Amino acid sequence: WNKDKKFPFTKMPTAFELIDPVKGISCHAWNKDKTMCAVCPNDNTMIIYGNCTDPDVKKWTKLHTLGEHDLLISAIDWSPVTNLIVTCSHDRNAFVWTYNEGENVWKPSLVILRIDRAALDVKWSPDGKKFAVASGAKCVPVCYFEKEHDWWVSKMIKKHKSTVLRVSWHPNSQILATGSSDFKCRIFSAFVRDLDMHQDSLNFQPKAFGEECWDAGAYGWVDSVSWSPNGSTLAFSGHDSSVQFVDFTTEGEKATPQSIRFRDLPIDTGLFLSEKCYVGCGHDMNPLLFCKGASGWEFVRKLEEKKEAKAAPAAQKGSVAAARALFQNKTNKGQDSSAKSDKLDTTHESFISCVQLMGPGAFSTSGTDGKLVKWSMDTLSVDMAALGL
Repeated sequence: WNKDKKFPFTKMPTAFELIDPVKGISCHAWNKDKTMCAVCPNDNTMIIYGNCTDPDVKKWTKLHTLGEHDLLISAIDWSPVTNLIVTCSHDRNAFVWTYNEGENVWKPSLVILRIDRAALDVKWSPDGKKFAVASGAKCVPVCYFEKEHDWWVSKMIKKHKSTVLRVSWHPNSQILATGSSDFKCRIFSAFVRDLDMHQDSLNFQPKAFGEECWDAGAYGWVDSVSWSPNGSTLAFSGHDSSVQFVDFTTEGEKATPQSIRFRDLPIDTGLFLSEKCYVGCGHDMNPLLFCKGASGWEFVRKLEEKKEAKAAPAAQKGSVAAARALFQNKTNKGQDSSAKSDKLDTTHESFISCVQLMGPGAFSTSGTDGKLVKWSMDTLSVDMAALGL
């Protein structure tokens, strides 16, 4: 990757103003073909939209509004394998939603998580057989469906010393990574003997469910964890504005992270677009791009780079135009003159709370500004080959 090579930002990402900015969006998820989107408007409801491939958000149709939760929905995940939606909430519960085509309704199934603090994140395993929930109870319930009892059961992964903020499944659906506010990223065995056919322990020693395989420290809360597409690399970000990459290709327990510190605000959520490309989003309102080169991972750029504004011709001092400009700035902005910081240089105008993969080189973000934004790397004039796309 050539960091000195300039790639101009040629096309703006597609922004959809779905929710009132006063409310914002806490999380969102897509169905398998990306024609439907589930959104939480920062409250206890989930709204499902249809016709989401149309570039005009006014043509999106609000299909369902689901409100079984009592408190804020903190995370949504939509399994492309089973078409089931799982939601978790600050009310300490999770619901699995099943679509009944005949009645055209989504029917909820309550999952007893057995936690006494808020549920903060939820992820389906890639095979769609189980899901994991991060919680403030210092544990991670891993839930799966028991046909014999017609019920969702949960098994606990413990050994955390503080709130678990994020979870991420390895592509083999048997290894689970967690990020906690105790400044630790951990990897656990999530092998369920009655559910998984053969144990795949990556490069770790085979361990029973809930046993810790690996851990590493950060210099702040671990805000996000994410596996690469083939599961060879794990990325986790800290609240100290750092991101760490760990290569498990050849080593297991002895693998050491490569840490990158950056000057921008912390990454709260991130994902891999390929084995060589990682995108982190969060408080900076601007996705950060990281790339793997010959010497390891490195920060490349922000996806939205500042544009140099053309300077307007200055009005002569004491002229009528200067007096009018001064009056307009005072009435509109309470300032004597227009400042460069009046207008944001980013599409998002507030914290990015959620990021979801949409396809090769494409992802979506949502934030507390009520916007859902679609990004495509091929419109940003980046070196697609260097990113492995």
